[in-house]
This record gives sequence, C-alpha cells and structure tokens, in this order.
Amino acid sequence: MTRTLLALAARQLLGRRRWMLIALAALLPIGIALLTRLAGDASDSAEATIGTLDAFVIALLLPLGALVFGTAALGAEIEDGTAVYLLAKPIARWRILAAKIAVAAAATLALTVPATLATALIGLGGDRDAIAAGFTAGAAVGAVVYSSLFVSLSAITSRALIAGLIYVFVWEAFVTSLFSGTRWISVRQYVLGVADAISTAPSFEANLGGLPAVIASAVVVAAGFAIGVRSLRRFEIGERA
Repeated sequence: MTRTLLALAARQLLGRRRWMLIALAALLPIGIALLTRLAGDASDSAEATIGTLDAFVIALLLPLGALVFGTAALGAEIEDGTAVYLLAKPIARWRILAAKIAVAAAATLALTVPATLATALIGLGGDRDAIAAGFTAGAAVGAVVYSSLFVSLSAITSRALIAGLIYVFVWEAFVTSLFSGTRWISVRQYVLGVADAISTAPSFEANLGGLPAVIASAVVVAAGFAIGVRSLRRFEIGERA
C-alpha cells in the first residue's frame, strides 16, 4: 500500500508543468556562478560563490521548489476533490502524509542538490574549503524540512501556498534578519547552520551551530508531521479554512 501511495503521489507531481518551470529556475544560480567564475578574481571566488548559493539557492530556489512540490503533493488533491477517494479508504492517515512528504522531498532534492553542487563546483573550480559539501548537505536537510512543513501545511489549510509565500518572503527574508532570536524558527538558518558545520570557509559563519540546526530541523519535521496527521484525521471535504 505504501508503494502505491508513493507511486500515485509521484505521478501527480511529475505529470505537471511545474517541473519544467522549477527546473529552469535551477539554471539561474548555475549561470550566475559560471559568469562570476569567468569574469571574477579567483581569490574572491569563495565569497562570491557563497553569496550566490545563499541568495539564489538557499533563499530562493530551495524554499520555492519545496513550496510548489509540497503544496501540490496533497493540496492539489484536496482542491480538485480527489482526496475524498483516498481518505475514504482504510489507510492510516500517517501513511498518506508520509508518502506525500517523501515524494515532495525527493522532488525537491532532485531539483536543488544538483543545482547546489554544480553552482559551488563551477564557482570555486572545485570543492575548496568544503563549501560544495557543506551547502549540498544543507540543501538536502532543507529539502526534507521545507517539504515536511509545506505538505503538512496543505493538510491544515487550503491557503497553504499563500501562507508558504508569506513565510518565505516575509518571515525568513525580513523578520529573521531584523530579530536574531527568530533564527530558531527559520528553516533557512537551519540550512546555513548545517552548511557552516561542514564548510571550513573563513568568510562564512552561520547564526546557528550545526548540532542546534539539526535538532531544530528534527523538531520542525516531527511537529509538522504530528499536526498534519491530526488535521487529516479530522478532515471533512468542504470544510477547509
């Protein structure tokens, strides 16, 4: 049954045009890294590459990719009414949610990890100071956390896409930059914390350490999953907020 759920969720995501649009967005940081590499000074490549990874992959591509895939994995079925057929079957709600999260996370990983690795290697001309390894690991963690968060959010509200956009572009982009205490509620800070724990680049220092970032990531995934399962158990078609 779990395999069937995974196959259905994968077919729903892969059969839509969103893949093409997001994949094109993944080429942006790679192109910027290539241009920077060709035009810049090799001595400044580490700082420039870190800036590109942070601004275009970690802050933009990663959350947007996870948001698109995460809200579509479950939210699309709820919107078009087909979720009633799935939820009417004697399937544990946690299995349904876990399958949706797994597929959304896999899609996000397939999108962001190659883009992160390619951007770093092109910009640096190799994995100098373990920057490529650090940011790739961080992107992988972020893909799982963001996907879990957004799939669970789509189980709670039909406005998950709007709520996700507000979280990414208001909370993470502005609020966390103004108030340091809010870094504990920012997936982006978790990603940077993991990247910093692996990277040895002297010009890069995250606001969170590696261990706290991993612990916070696990807490967010667990809490989001629990709330999402509870929402699915109480789900009634036609009564979504």
